[in-house]
Amino acid sequence: MSAPLLWDQNPARKYFDILLATYWDYSLVMHKTYRYKSLGRAERAYIKTEIEKLPLSPLRELLLSILKSVQAPMGSFKIKNFKLKDDGDKLIHTHEIMADLHVFFRVAGLSWLNTTSVEIFTNLNNHSINMTLKEKHISRFLYQYWNVRTQLGYSAKSRAALIYHLRASDSLRRTFKPIVEGAWSDMNPMELAKVYDIPLHHGQLRALNSQTIQNGRLALFADSKEIKTTDSEHTSTKFLESTLKVQRDLIDHEDREVDESDSGDLLSFGG
Repeated sequence: MSAPLLWDQNPARKYFDILLATYWDYSLVMHKTYRYKSLGRAERAYIKTEIEKLPLSPLRELLLSILKSVQAPMGSFKIKNFKLKDDGDKLIHTHEIMADLHVFFRVAGLSWLNTTSVEIFTNLNNHSINMTLKEKHISRFLYQYWNVRTQLGYSAKSRAALIYHLRASDSLRRTFKPIVEGAWSDMNPMELAKVYDIPLHHGQLRALNSQTIQNGRLALFADSKEIKTTDSEHTSTKFLESTLKVQRDLIDHEDREVDESDSGDLLSFGG
């Protein structure tokens, strides 16, 4: 059974807002404040009908499951853009994004890692043979259907609730395998940067490398506490603590001697 979600924990809450505003016959004006009404059987039926018009996709399946259990919204809401496509467009590009599994999971994963729409557009452009999307299409998709960036108010609690909701369903867990094993996995930032081909600037490389080294030291130190002698007594860890400080392989990347064979690329270092 799908786990319940609060209204604000729905990544497509803005899309749902648009549908409800339309159903309630509001005069649609950007940035105007609207009041939520009830979320009864009729409203849910209308939203379901509209979701079913979306292309067959993992996101469509997720939104249908969310609709069944999402709690009614309260208070008021604003929408910055009611349009689902630009005037004159023959295609609804947001639908094209969700229908292409490669594109959707890359966009969804990068956005979960708080990558901007401009950066996602550049990333996609480097991984597509025939790129037809524009940055504005990605921006619209992220706003209406996959609004999960923490900078835009999607909290850690909301993220945890969404993951729990999805993992409660065997079908959704299988369908969303690329992001479950990617952005939602236990991989460290360095590994995620490799998976999604995220370019890192010098400061990020140094910070991530230092953090990776520190994590390794802490892990080794913790593991050493479980080492026992033949008399079932814990061995001292002082020797390990001092050894870690002088291990050549654990010296910060920035402090190593310059070597012509060293590319300076942290993503290759330690690979």
